[in-house]
Amino acid sequence: MSVRKLILFFSVILLLISCSKSVSEFPEKSFRSRLVEADNHIGWGLNYFDSWQKGLQPRYLKLAEKHTITAINMFAHLEYDTSPRISEYYVVRERRTRGCRLLAELQFEAGNYGYKLSSQTPEGCTYF
Repeated sequence: MSVRKLILFFSVILLLISCSKSVSEFPEKSFRSRLVEADNHIGWGLNYFDSWQKGLQPRYLKLAEKHTITAINMFAHLEYDTSPRISEYYVVRERRTRGCRLLAELQFEAGNYGYKLSSQTPEGCTYF
């Protein structure tokens, strides 16, 4: 009978230890790291757009569009996660707006040279 109690005791201990692991194994990215990541995508978009203007190779235009759309979506998520009461909200909003302008310029340039981009306009980007 004491062997059963001992096995039950160790089973309960192992169960409690396995259930008590903290969530820190899957840390959420900080605001700053998410902002830097989105900025990096805008940077890649600008670099590819510059390469497009020098060589007029469609692959650069498509890569520029892809990175710009990714950045806009990341900025939109950051904007959603941030309160309008703090100044970072307006920083993120301005960067998202700049990304939308870059995307509009990409689409305009593509149209001027007869190329068709995916025409994905992320939510929150309006063109006049």
